[in-house]
Amino acid sequence: MLPIPTGARFRARALALALPALAASGLQAQEPDTVSAAGELTRLPTLGSPVEDRLRVLQLLGRASTDGYLIRSPSSQLPSLAGEGMVRWAPLAPEVRAAWNAALPFSLNDGALWAGRGMNAQATVGAMLQAGPVSLVLAPQLVYSQNLDFQTIPSDSMDRSAFAARWYVGTSSADVPLRFGNVPVLRLLPGQSTLSVRYGALAAGASTENQWWGPGIRNGIVMSNNAEGFPHLFLRTAAPLRTRLGAFEAKWIIGGLSESLYFDTVSTNNSRSLSGFTATYRPAAVPDLTLGLARVLYAGPMNVERVPLHVADAFIRWEAPQEPVRTAAPGDTTGRDTTFVWPSGSGREQMFSLFGRWVFPRDGFEIYGEWARTLLPTSLVDLLNAPNHTQGYTLGVQWARPVRRGDLFRLQTEVTYLEESATFDQRPVEGFYVSRSIPQGYTHLGKVIGAAVGPGGSGQWLAGDYLAGGWRLGAFGGRIRWNNDVYYDRPGGAYVAHDVSLFGGIRGGVRIWSMYLDVEYAGEQRYNYLFQNPETEVDGFEAVDKWNRSLRIMVTPR
Repeated sequence: MLPIPTGARFRARALALALPALAASGLQAQEPDTVSAAGELTRLPTLGSPVEDRLRVLQLLGRASTDGYLIRSPSSQLPSLAGEGMVRWAPLAPEVRAAWNAALPFSLNDGALWAGRGMNAQATVGAMLQAGPVSLVLAPQLVYSQNLDFQTIPSDSMDRSAFAARWYVGTSSADVPLRFGNVPVLRLLPGQSTLSVRYGALAAGASTENQWWGPGIRNGIVMSNNAEGFPHLFLRTAAPLRTRLGAFEAKWIIGGLSESLYFDTVSTNNSRSLSGFTATYRPAAVPDLTLGLARVLYAGPMNVERVPLHVADAFIRWEAPQEPVRTAAPGDTTGRDTTFVWPSGSGREQMFSLFGRWVFPRDGFEIYGEWARTLLPTSLVDLLNAPNHTQGYTLGVQWARPVRRGDLFRLQTEVTYLEESATFDQRPVEGFYVSRSIPQGYTHLGKVIGAAVGPGGSGQWLAGDYLAGGWRLGAFGGRIRWNNDVYYDRPGGAYVAHDVSLFGGIRGGVRIWSMYLDVEYAGEQRYNYLFQNPETEVDGFEAVDKWNRSLRIMVTPR
């Protein structure tokens, strides 16, 4: 059995038995086992699952370590297996997620599952095996989407699929289809599988699992589980590197991104590379504060066998961004009617972020944020003059207050803003997740790898929950303004109103016999769906608004 450092041990203990502990005693402090027993059912802490949510609550109360939480993936949070013999194994508890949408797709942070109109489901099963320093997690996923018909606007580009979004073209190109074909979708995937080898404080391996970088609950700007996990190699710290100055953690990846089947008709540009690194620091003097940074650089198109050659791109490629040539329109003497002409694309795009999370266990409170840019500043003067150029951000707060018998009342709020920065009238901006040199943008198999609000999006979220022993109940509401950069770019005509979703609903969970059941029901009002309001009816009876209802269910055994 491999030794587990103190911080990793605490996290593993909380993950292994978080749900039973909270259900049995309403979030009271527990003393669960250090590791999981070989041969016994083990829970895989998938991103966005109730297990992960309950772990964050324990951190909020000071009952679980924050080690590794801002650079996490399912395999990095699994405990070790205890037992006899060199080789130990344990089955993973199956996880089933289902989603139903009445009128429109509503799919945020669903990984490989595209929650289109109708019934959608995802099942995760598998097992984990450990042999000395080698660890194998086999967690394939079966996904199904009924994919019922709904209104879309076909692309008018000759080289694009009819399902591609018509506005993600030119200098703002991205592989984000409005619909994934017109037939039901059934796929068997490697899912959350990982093979890793540990050597001292480091671990290296290969994986197809999702990963989340940063402190966001609803939106991770650089890396989240909004898209399917992409195949990648990694090198990471297996436990925090503790020094007198504090604890350090890091991860370095090289992966391959693929184009969806519903983007273009070109067969020679389907693969891209993604090189990235992230690191966090917890000061010894303020152990509840975590500071971090992340950078990714994606390049392409290229043959898939060339992807590993770009392993160090995120470290060595620091060229200043290419600025466009600004030219006046013919006959313009004022200089106001100008256009921007970009130089030929380099086939590389980057994203950089700084983030932090500060937990106050005595108050049951945390504040967090992430600030990102799609273009690096050309100089210190450039940074001081326009620090907001191509910026995006997420800010959030979570607070939990104990009530009777150890139950909790919790509030969550988060704001994300990825719309083009105010500098767009002085200099052209590079939007989030779109690209002028890489047609597919920052996507994998048709979904954005980063924040669920998507390119040019912004969103606000507010939720309140009552967390008790064996059950929880809450309500939530939110707003998303979709593709707002499109509103200002106006390709092919004038858009006279924003495309906005207002949604709200209830959510809850309960322990029933030998399983946990979590349910969420929401209603969504989509205003000016796909920018279709006529110019004379900005807010009139002819407005193309849509009413949608969504139901989500998740079932896992105890």
